[in-house]
Amino acid sequence: MEKSGFFNSSDGDRVYDATDFAAYFGSLVSNGIFYATVTNLQVSPGIGLAVSVAAGSAWITGYRYENTDALNMLLATANGSNPRIDRIVVRLSQINRSIRLAVVTGTPAATPVAPALTRTSDIYELGIADVLIPTAATVIAPNNITDTRLNASLCGTVNSLVTAIYE
Repeated sequence: MEKSGFFNSSDGDRVYDATDFAAYFGSLVSNGIFYATVTNLQVSPGIGLAVSVAAGSAWITGYRYENTDALNMLLATANGSNPRIDRIVVRLSQINRSIRLAVVTGTPAATPVAPALTRTSDIYELGIADVLIPTAATVIAPNNITDTRLNASLCGTVNSLVTAIYE
């Protein structure tokens, strides 16, 4: 099937929706966080067993996300026998038609690993931080947070695929 666009409609012969625009913008701009400031969506310790995600914005498959204020995210109660690693993500849900921050709770283990990112046609996640939850922890220390925003395989920064060279 051939497709082209975007043209003005004449008597309803041109109908476009959000997926058409997302596919277009997704072909021009890569997934990731906008790195306008060093604190863009940066994860830091919150109060108790929580983390705080700073204001910032991201781009996922042609869709825009913005968090305008620091957001406190509660973590599940620590395991009494083993540590775990939780992953803080920016999650696009096509089913819910939204992008939200989320905590993906890891599995307690003697040698814990961060949960895998979900990247399907319905859900696409960008991993912005991994948080080590020590055995029986009640607070999160700064050195238990691994910033993954600049890791291109987990998150990365937004780049335009359209460039111009001037001499």
